[in-house]
Amino acid sequence: MATSATSELGPMAAIDIDAGGAAAQPLSLPLRRGHAQIGAARPHDQRGRLLRRLLLGADVAALCVAFAITEGLFGAFRSVDIPLLLVSIPLWVGLAYGHRLYHVDSHRADYRACDEIGPVLQMATFWSWTVLLALALLRPGDVPVGRIALFWVLTVVLLMAFRSGTRAYARRQIWFLQNALVIGPPGQAAAIVRKILRHPEWGIHATACVNFPGSTRFPVRSAPPFDLVPLLHGHTDVVALVEQLDIDRVMLAPAVSESQRRAELVCELSELDVHVDLIPSWSDVVGARLDLHEIEGTPVLTVPRGRLARPSLWLKRALDLAIASIALILLAPLLAICAIAIKLDSPGPVLFRQRRIGHDDEPFEVFKFRSMCDGADVQKDEVAQLNLHGGGTERGMFKIREDPRVTRVGNVLRRYSLDELPQLLNIVRGEMSLVGPRPLIENEDRQVEGRYRRRLGLKPGLTGLWQANGRSDIPFEEMVSLDYLYVTNWSLWGDLKLVMRTFSTVCRGSGY
Repeated sequence: MATSATSELGPMAAIDIDAGGAAAQPLSLPLRRGHAQIGAARPHDQRGRLLRRLLLGADVAALCVAFAITEGLFGAFRSVDIPLLLVSIPLWVGLAYGHRLYHVDSHRADYRACDEIGPVLQMATFWSWTVLLALALLRPGDVPVGRIALFWVLTVVLLMAFRSGTRAYARRQIWFLQNALVIGPPGQAAAIVRKILRHPEWGIHATACVNFPGSTRFPVRSAPPFDLVPLLHGHTDVVALVEQLDIDRVMLAPAVSESQRRAELVCELSELDVHVDLIPSWSDVVGARLDLHEIEGTPVLTVPRGRLARPSLWLKRALDLAIASIALILLAPLLAICAIAIKLDSPGPVLFRQRRIGHDDEPFEVFKFRSMCDGADVQKDEVAQLNLHGGGTERGMFKIREDPRVTRVGNVLRRYSLDELPQLLNIVRGEMSLVGPRPLIENEDRQVEGRYRRRLGLKPGLTGLWQANGRSDIPFEEMVSLDYLYVTNWSLWGDLKLVMRTFSTVCRGSGY
């Protein structure tokens, strides 16, 4: 019998699913709040359309504010400057469209400001030089190089700030949410849903999962995350389900992405104007940093080289040493405040030292600010049942959400990762890197086998993919996989983006 209810996710709709020839039984599935009814005409790419307009407005506002500040600092407005700005703004908009800076957000769920620093720097530089050349033609002998340099800096800073603010505003709006349908075997679908649930900032609402025909049956709501997201069985008409549930995004698990049914299904979904995400089975081996090109129209994905060249390793080490040394000097007052707070809050040493496994299986002693009571290691067995990931003290990572051993000051330090700052000393000593795999304790390291041992091909990092994507919310197996992908797909630009993403994650205090 069909039921009707209301929850935080919005109204519930009864949908008939044909379960492999059995009598059709209605299921109540959650829909996104704000939609009037099932079957109503869905706005085409509402999220992308509105966000593009907001980002365009943010860009124009940032350019105008940068211009006003520059002119205010250097003197009165000149008659030729304002018309030049008005002419150059369409040039910027055209460049941004060419770099797809108004379109990526609509189809990439995890897109962040750090992903567009490169294009913004390139465009701001090109745009500033264009303005400089125009001024040189209009006012020979009077080219304001200093003014243009300041304008360039302000343009980059304000563009990033305004675009980040726009996205933060958009993520709080109901139109930003996208209903998602996940198609695939229960195991693969569950892994995808768990990632979605860990990242509400993506704006994806997992409405339902559809069991891939031929896979092992899995009882509905028998285990997380299917106690939160319905799992549908049988030969489901996906196209009809997309229309009935007002789906914006369809995610195809690896088993579907590589099946013969894939091409037909993708063509059918493209006619409905929904986003389709194909998740390949090799994503856990080579990651996403592939070189896409073509050979006579045939798309080719080239896997990056397995080992880093020596110059890349030298450059990474040079940057680690320079940044860590400067950070230690600049953060010295903060380090002193943390040390004093720890000493006043609870008895025991300021620093906590622990044996970890580093590059090429070499052990080293990691430095951290003590965030627990003195002798917390002795009490580990007493709180083993509280392990966030299960497994007690012998399997997986040992993480407790509200660890009773954590002190008052330690709780603040851990929330914002301030307890990790002494690892800058490990970086200066050459035992760690600014970005890299997570340094594991000996018990955790022994659990890593097979190709994942290659995660030790680079020095452990103060931050990395694990820290940037959710920290303790990510289970041990996924953390090891992320570390492996980092090592096999390393790039200097990737390190910069990871530092920025970690800063954002830490500021939100998520997953600590």
